Amino acid sequence: MLAERTESDNRPFELREHGEPGRFITIEGLDGCGKSTLVRKLAGELGKRNYEVVKIRIPSDRMRKSWMFQLFHRQNRRTEVDPLAFEVAYMADRIHMSENIVLPALRAGTIVISDRYLLSSIGSLLIRAPELGDVVMNAVQNSAWFRDLAKGLIKPDAAFYLRADSEVAVERIMKRRHERAFDIEPNSYQQLVDEGVSLAESNGMHVVDTSHTSVAETLGTLEGTLSNVMKW
Repeated sequence: MLAERTESDNRPFELREHGEPGRFITIEGLDGCGKSTLVRKLAGELGKRNYEVVKIRIPSDRMRKSWMFQLFHRQNRRTEVDPLAFEVAYMADRIHMSENIVLPALRAGTIVISDRYLLSSIGSLLIRAPELGDVVMNAVQNSAWFRDLAKGLIKPDAAFYLRADSEVAVERIMKRRHERAFDIEPNSYQQLVDEGVSLAESNGMHVVDTSHTSVAETLGTLEGTLSNVMKW
């Protein structure tokens, strides 16, 4: 089980408005909630409507190739990775992607869809190593440095947070061959779900339950918000 958290700062993060002709859409949530599948489906649907679309994911390929990420994710050498350093690296990766990929695309009038973004480290990291939860969650919820650095991130035009009940999500994760080496405890997962939803709601994200819905049904739930966002 994750340790009990201290009282957190629930003020929304102060991300910067981009003011560009493109549109920025983010899909967030824990592993097993259907993010990546929804991102592909949404990008395909917008492409059919003749929109120029760019898909990104956080952490980026650049971050995934780093020695720190390789030690933690590929080699499972958790004790050799400092969790605070890992969170700082995640934030640096967000800022780099925001400034060098997202912003130029928005200036060109492109729609950018991101698989994870602001809350990207509250997912695969903590699911695989819940013992690091206190450090990471405290950084995200309470640390001034995280809040200050977040001001360098581009604010999405539409931000969605997907959630799935722990039993459903863990079953989905365990069906992935490369995940079977990890023992995911449903109660710990559910605590992360609840904390993620709380952070999402405090930051104005649209929370969508994907526990018992198809990708098409989930996309339909997003349609109203997206229709308003896509009006230039």
